[in-house]
Amino acid sequence: MTVEDPAIACTLAAGSMKGRITDWQALLAHVELREPVAGGVRCVFAASVPADQLIRLVAAEQSCCQFFRFAVTVDIRGIALEVRAPDEAYSIVEAMFGTPA
Repeated sequence: MTVEDPAIACTLAAGSMKGRITDWQALLAHVELREPVAGGVRCVFAASVPADQLIRLVAAEQSCCQFFRFAVTVDIRGIALEVRAPDEAYSIVEAMFGTPA
């Protein structure tokens, strides 16, 4: 295992998992479109998404699930989150962030 290839594992305490999922569900309720990207999904958010909360949650998720690769973009199209993972963890991406259209 290398920095480029971390283990597919979550180190979040079991007691914190429900709260984390609730936080993601609240933010993902702002998604207007899910697009496929290589190895993952791109979630395009409505202007109503609290960007500061999105960034904090992405950082928190990266600390416990290092196999995810996140990219937040803010441009003329709005705010989007790309989530990628190794092939063997793609089902986790879809379960957490939704299936691309």
